[in-house]
Amino acid sequence: MAVVASGVFMATLDASIVNVSLPTLANELNASFDSVQWVSLAYLLIITGLLLPAGRLAQMHGAKPVFLTGFVIFTLGSLLAGLATSVWILVAFRVIQGIGGSITQALGPGMVVSTFPQNERGKAIGMILAAVSLGLVSGPLVGGIFLSTLGWPFIFLINVPFGLAAIGLGFLVLPPSQRTSPGKFDWPGTTLLLAGIFLILLGFNRIQIFGLGSTLVLTLIVAGFALLFCFAWWQTRTASPMIQPSIFRNPDFTVAVFSGYLTFAGTSAHVLLLPFYLQRVLQLPISQVGLIMATVPAIMGILGTPAGILADRTSHRAISSIGIVISAVGLVLLATVTFNTPPLALVVRLVVLGVGFALFNSGNASMLMGAAKASHQNQASAMLALARNMATSTGQALWGTIWALVLVLQLGEGAPDKASGPEMVDAFRIVFGSASLLLIAGVLVPVLAPMVHRQRLDPL
Repeated sequence: MAVVASGVFMATLDASIVNVSLPTLANELNASFDSVQWVSLAYLLIITGLLLPAGRLAQMHGAKPVFLTGFVIFTLGSLLAGLATSVWILVAFRVIQGIGGSITQALGPGMVVSTFPQNERGKAIGMILAAVSLGLVSGPLVGGIFLSTLGWPFIFLINVPFGLAAIGLGFLVLPPSQRTSPGKFDWPGTTLLLAGIFLILLGFNRIQIFGLGSTLVLTLIVAGFALLFCFAWWQTRTASPMIQPSIFRNPDFTVAVFSGYLTFAGTSAHVLLLPFYLQRVLQLPISQVGLIMATVPAIMGILGTPAGILADRTSHRAISSIGIVISAVGLVLLATVTFNTPPLALVVRLVVLGVGFALFNSGNASMLMGAAKASHQNQASAMLALARNMATSTGQALWGTIWALVLVLQLGEGAPDKASGPEMVDAFRIVFGSASLLLIAGVLVPVLAPMVHRQRLDPL
């Protein structure tokens, strides 16, 4: 647990640290904001696109050697990133980090689930989710300290000593793992998956510049989804697929994937837009903004393990559904904000969202991992991470676009950045209200899916 949690924590910490350091990187490396964005985007792209291939490699060679190799690659990438002398060299080294990070993220939950007994599965996953939350909370705080004292290279170099310690410990304590499906590596599938995700993320990234109706944007997104469709088709034809199509025949697995995507896409609205509300509407100092934004991941870190234990003792599906409902309530409460909502009242709203998200995370992940056979644990773990990464990236692009369009229609201006203060409140309300509706759709999936499944088994 210590080794796996360290890998998950470091990958999450690195992503959250970089997000708060982009303005500093732009100044220090004399780079435009458009180019420095790729420091974050390249990392996200590589991690998302290589999650399923990482699961396949674990099937071929065993989880332990692949996981430790990923840890080595991530640590090496961190060292090189701290020595970068230009923005594009930094982007290249972030790609190396992403390769290693994709492996640790993809295999971590599966390794933990295969080690802990079945009646402690939820508790174990809750511990992993607590490590994720700790990384999200620590990133802005640690990043702020390093940027103001030691300099930006140390936001990457901090990973090196911890990585080396975790690698050494991993060689000693990680249990040996068996090859569950040797076969061949699926190079065509990997190419289709990575290219499809790249085009989709690039298309959503360009919405803010060219608009949703842009021919270029629509072409990129449609082409990306077309490649993902080809990837899905190829997985049913190849002898060594990255994700076994038969795994989706288990209703619990399919429900967990789809409800997870909808919930993560919906809750990503507050991650993207709440800082704008706090700074531009409430005019709060950046230090206070960081503390308020830490509310949800802090609650998730505190409740992650207890929520997993509760799911073990009751029902993973029920805890997941209850968590979605509470999260939807939290977003509805956020949709009631005004131009002078007290910060404490805002924190209360975020506590509700955090409680719901903690329950959902533990219940959903436990249901998904429990639905997969032992030989498919690594694939299931990778699919869990892929669904959540795609939901976060596409969800934030969607909510950002809706928010910008509402401001343009409301103010009659082509530049939403000109809006400030009370003028922006209606746009926030609309986005948070819309996101709550997406979560309601997410809770309908686990409720309605068993009915559909029973009708298929027992047709009238």
